[in-house]
This record gives sequence, structure tokens and C-alpha cells, in this order.
Amino acid sequence: MTSSRSIPPLERPQALSERVYRAILQMLARSSLRRGSTLRIDVLARTLEVSPTPVREALARLAATGLVRHEARKGYTVAPPISAKQLRKLMVARRLIEVGAIGIACEAGGEAFRAALIAAFAVQSAAVDRFHSSVGVSAEQREALGWSLMESDLHFHQVIFDHTHNRFIGVMADALCGQLHRVRQSAESGISDDLHALTEHKAILDAVLAEDRARAEAAMLLHMDNVEKRASADIAPEDDHATIDDDDSALSHPF
Repeated sequence: MTSSRSIPPLERPQALSERVYRAILQMLARSSLRRGSTLRIDVLARTLEVSPTPVREALARLAATGLVRHEARKGYTVAPPISAKQLRKLMVARRLIEVGAIGIACEAGGEAFRAALIAAFAVQSAAVDRFHSSVGVSAEQREALGWSLMESDLHFHQVIFDHTHNRFIGVMADALCGQLHRVRQSAESGISDDLHALTEHKAILDAVLAEDRARAEAAMLLHMDNVEKRASADIAPEDDHATIDDDDSALSHPF
């Protein structure tokens, strides 16, 4: 199904189910698994050297994000590339959740939120520096640095969600997270917006540190607008024949 070199290592400190989920997520995000291909639980279990149970749990979680599809009696398949129409809908949802979350976190997060966001930004900044200074490293090492960079970007947003102290926002944010990986998976030339994102995150952080909710919301909204513009430039042209059902079928609604 896939070469051993494309299988990310299962890091021991994590719970088994989480490690399996992250391993399959990385395989999907790196396009190690072909779009539209069938995901057989027994094959994945042998590949990852685990029992079928954590693989089944991981695929169910991934179906909720839209990275994989599940059909009764047919099983799981890798979702097709995200369409331009889906991207627009995704960004509408992101604006609602992200702008709302930063406003709530500014009010509810307190000093703990500000300290955590400073730390998250520092981690992201270091990841960006490592990625852009990685001259002469192997393709595997550069891929690992790119993954670390992407995770540090997502972590910055996760800190905001966590400090809303609202678990329902967290559930909705988790559902969107997989779609963000799908956007990157669907990019024709690879989305490389880390420097732009870092600058925009700095504007959000500055507003949070100034305890200016309105400014933080405006900075987040601008960030979302810019993310959509950058992603739109890298997604395949719209299929005029796509139907509404086709457009929404990749996402199983977890809430």
C-alpha cells in the first residue's frame, strides 16, 4: 500500500490510539496514501504493527474531519481534493469560530492565556527559523521540519480555542482541523505561507497582550481573509459540474 519510508514513526510517549491517529493523519497529509484509494483496516494495522482496534478508531475520527470518507458496507477511502467551493465554505466556518474564539479567549483567558499564546508564538517562530535555515538536509528531514512548522501554526490556534474554556468550541475546532490538512493535501504546488502566517499571528498576539478584544478580532479576521486568498491561489480550478451533495459529502458532521 505504501513504502516503509513514508510511514511516520509511532512516538512512544503518546497513547496508542492517538499515535495511530497521528500516523495515519501524517500519511494522508503527505499524500503517502493515494486520493480515492481504499483504506483497509487490516492492511493499515499490519503496516503500523498494531491491532485493528486503534486503526478503526483513528479512521472514525478522520471521517469526522473530512480527510477520509466512510460509506456503509464499503468502508473507508481517502477523500478527493478539496474544491474551491468547499474552501469558501470552510473559510466561512473558520471565520465564525476563529474570530469568535479569540474574542472569548481575550475575555475569559486572563494572564494564563496571554502567557500560553506568547509561548506558542515562540515555538512557531523557532519552527519557521529551523525550516528556512535547513540547507543541505535530506528530503526526509526537511519534510519533518515542515510538519513541525505546520503543527506549530495549528498549536497557536489551539491555544486560543483552549482558553475559551468552552469544550463545544473545541469540538468544532477539531472538526475543522482535518479540513485544514485537506487543504494542504489538495494544493497543487504546496502551500507555503509560513512567513505570512507568522506575521499575522504576531499582530493577533500584540492585540491580545494589549488586552484589546476588538483589535484581536480584527487581526484574526484579516488573518482568515489572507489565508483564504493564499489557499485559493493553490487549489485546482472550480468544477462547474459539482453538485451540492458532492460538495458536502466528504465531511461527516460530528456535531
